[in-house]
Amino acid sequence: MAEPAARRRRRPSRTSLVAGSVILAGFLLTGLSWWFVIVVGLGIFGPGVLRELGWLRDKDEFQLRAAHRAGYHAFLTAGLTAFVLIGFFRSADRNVENLQELATLFLVLLWFSWLLSALLAYWGARRMATRILIAFGALWLIFTIISNLGSQWTGWMALVMQPLLSAPFFLLAWTARRWPRLTGLLLLAAAAGFCWFFGLFQEAGIDLINDGVVFILFVGPLIASGVALLGGEKGAEEIQ
Repeated sequence: MAEPAARRRRRPSRTSLVAGSVILAGFLLTGLSWWFVIVVGLGIFGPGVLRELGWLRDKDEFQLRAAHRAGYHAFLTAGLTAFVLIGFFRSADRNVENLQELATLFLVLLWFSWLLSALLAYWGARRMATRILIAFGALWLIFTIISNLGSQWTGWMALVMQPLLSAPFFLLAWTARRWPRLTGLLLLAAAAGFCWFFGLFQEAGIDLINDGVVFILFVGPLIASGVALLGGEKGAEEIQ
């Protein structure tokens, strides 16, 4: 008996496993030389190049359509950011001391915007927001526990209380399924609060580039989830 298409899509394909191995190997080899970061790029973008050339046919029509749409979203996001940076650098005399920071910004922006758009197409707004919030909550929980162990031990009270900071993420993951629009507004408010708490974009200068990377990685998913919940878009899993 044939498996449902949704269940097959949840399993990592052979292409994903090979690409993941190449990416991991590339990151490990950067310890020898940063030229090996090109291997990471081959693992990330290589399968897409092979698909566009017609040499790799591992995705169905829906998956290809979702990937192409995500690529267009990444193009729009990176394009708008490029114009903002052109205005930023040309409006005054600003020098970039570490060009790798600017390259990292665009790489993170392209990959994260593509990934979030693809997840939205597969899972829909509610499921995507729920899983992202659970992931955020789990990472924050692990971080607060580890930061209170070993030489940083400050007592049982801190070990018990600080992990409670992850509770709002799990609570919002629960409300995302039941009250998506309200949760979307709360996520946007939380994203603004994180920007204030971490002091993002409050100081002029090239530090804005570093702030941009932090914003994309830690605040961007919350904004994307909030906007998606307000839009109420359904993905393939929710339609089925």
